[in-house]
Amino acid sequence: MRTRQLSAAVGLVAALGLTLTACGSDAADTAAAKPSAQATTVPSGQASAPASAPAGAPESAASSAKSSPQNGGGAAGRKCTAADLKAAIAFGTGAQTPDGPGAEEIELTNQSKSVCTMKGYAGVDLVGSKGTWNLTRFQGVQPEQVTLQPGGKAYVTINYLPFSGDGGAEFKVQKIVLTPPDDTHQLTVEWSGASPQDQSGATHPGTYVRPVIAAR
Repeated sequence: MRTRQLSAAVGLVAALGLTLTACGSDAADTAAAKPSAQATTVPSGQASAPASAPAGAPESAASSAKSSPQNGGGAAGRKCTAADLKAAIAFGTGAQTPDGPGAEEIELTNQSKSVCTMKGYAGVDLVGSKGTWNLTRFQGVQPEQVTLQPGGKAYVTINYLPFSGDGGAEFKVQKIVLTPPDDTHQLTVEWSGASPQDQSGATHPGTYVRPVIAAR
């Protein structure tokens, strides 16, 4: 009788062990079959979207090139030539104070339909009864580039020492022949001032030409 009870107890323990083993196996299988919540499934043939760039990240060179304007937007303009310009004596010039220097100002107007530029000195010849006097260039200022829109104006100033009659010779000017900077063609303007003293052979004459300047 005692032997049967012991055998029955052993059998019950074995059965419980098998049951627990089966339950553990089922739980493991269920956990293995369940997909992870962090995994992302991408359909076949579809690329995943790229991650957004962090705020403040620099643009690529290509993006910057598309969004930034081109440099040097405006055209610089070609050089002004005699064909572009109309020359005339500026209003109110040519007078001088008693026993003082005079000034003859030549106004250059861009009569073309495009922008042009000038920089430096115009070649200026005074033509008179004694021949031609090629004026010295004043070196006391730095020439600057002048840009003329259509209808724009620039100026060339001739400073001169008037003939006083107290000595020396008179240079009776009939006309001014002007060559724009970097050009070989000429413009002609009538002289409106007093006669300068003839210093055409002097090393440092009191009559000279200044560089081209923009309208003031």
